[in-house]
Amino acid sequence: MSRYAVAAWEMRLIERKAFDQGVPPLLVMENAARETANAALRMLSEKENKRALFLCGPGNNGGDGLAAARLFQQAGGKAAVYLPAEPQTPNAIENFAYARYLGIPILHTLPSPVLFDLIVDALLGIGFTRAPEDEILSAIDWANTAHLPILSVDMPSGMDANSGAVPGVCIHATETITFHAVKLGLYLTANLPYTGKVTVADIGLQHEPIGIPYYTREDLPALLPPRSINAHKGSCGRVLIYAGSKGKAGAAAMCALGALKAGAGLVTIACPDEIMPVLQTLVPNAMCVSVEEAENISFDVLAAGCGIGQSEKARNQLNLLIEKARMCVLDADALNLLAQGAFPLPENTVLTPHPLECARLLKCSLDEILKNPLQSAKRLSQEYRCIALLKNAVSVIAQGNKTALNALPAPALAKGGSGDALCGILAATLCEIVDPFESSRIAALRMSLAAQDAASQLGDRGVLTGEMLQYLK
Repeated sequence: MSRYAVAAWEMRLIERKAFDQGVPPLLVMENAARETANAALRMLSEKENKRALFLCGPGNNGGDGLAAARLFQQAGGKAAVYLPAEPQTPNAIENFAYARYLGIPILHTLPSPVLFDLIVDALLGIGFTRAPEDEILSAIDWANTAHLPILSVDMPSGMDANSGAVPGVCIHATETITFHAVKLGLYLTANLPYTGKVTVADIGLQHEPIGIPYYTREDLPALLPPRSINAHKGSCGRVLIYAGSKGKAGAAAMCALGALKAGAGLVTIACPDEIMPVLQTLVPNAMCVSVEEAENISFDVLAAGCGIGQSEKARNQLNLLIEKARMCVLDADALNLLAQGAFPLPENTVLTPHPLECARLLKCSLDEILKNPLQSAKRLSQEYRCIALLKNAVSVIAQGNKTALNALPAPALAKGGSGDALCGILAATLCEIVDPFESSRIAALRMSLAAQDAASQLGDRGVLTGEMLQYLK
């Protein structure tokens, strides 16, 4: 089942629906505060004194912080609150009065960080979109230079909840505890290190299909159909791969290995004669044929582009194979050829660009893609009438206005060959799940999980693509 990442307005809609049905806002704030206090206590589990400074802004995010400071202290911690401005919302005002009644120290100047073991950032909420100023700016700078772990409440202060943009300074959180659902900016941000570990806390609101869906590790077993006991190689999908050239046999090998490890029954590589001996050694389970011979081969899915070069000959060969394809996955050089001059694509085509390739396809700057990956993927899908899988630490899948995220960053994939493997994994997945949008979601999830599992054994830096594929499920 999908989880959903929500924009700020969607979160307010969810809250308003609950409030309109009689749910007390103060109770929801109390639930959020309890989760925050518990997270703070967990982060300080090895500390004897558990001293935390709660930076509380004037709005409801500050109200969460004030209530969390009270609960933290009642659970045995030592809390203090820094207020850059007086509370302004009714719930924040009530929680401020309660904290003061309990004798929690209220500070109006920033203290020495040596007095504390943890900072809780409750300065700005999900509605804040401009650059922090004045006392808030000073508090963020102070926190970032305090050399203490930081727990951010709902969003790191200074980060836009919708886009992840950072218009000025931003808290560099050790962990972000976000309520009910992940805020979209936490996944779309170009500053993922600022979020730290992201934890989603239940605050007693009903879950509804609002926002942009994403899968988690727990979802994978139910996403792939069980293999029939009567399965044979002809019934498990036939993938034709057009890939490789002199000096780029590895790209073809990684694509073919990806398709085979992902479950394709028959994999054929169309490639130049000169690299066939290398590929037969690297991928003995795959067949190799010339591109001319490939024109007479029956296949279910075409995967094309990995290491084919950008010559006119490569363009012509690519077009010949695409004309025969019912479904195809285009990556790497196929995308660059498409960017140089469009050609007809089958209806069920998936384009898998990284941000720079997407910029070439959309004829815009790389910065535009990175600033708004969601709209970039939508635009790519619409302009090329395809399914777009825009690869990044968090990838965006789009088909027209329909979107999804692959929200499992895997630093081990930051290596040449990863995209080639995904091309093959996706082609094999399409053989089983012919919906290209859903197949793109599942293929991206499968690869992220394999990379995470490989990295748990080999480390993020040392995982090679072939090793990652050993963990593919």
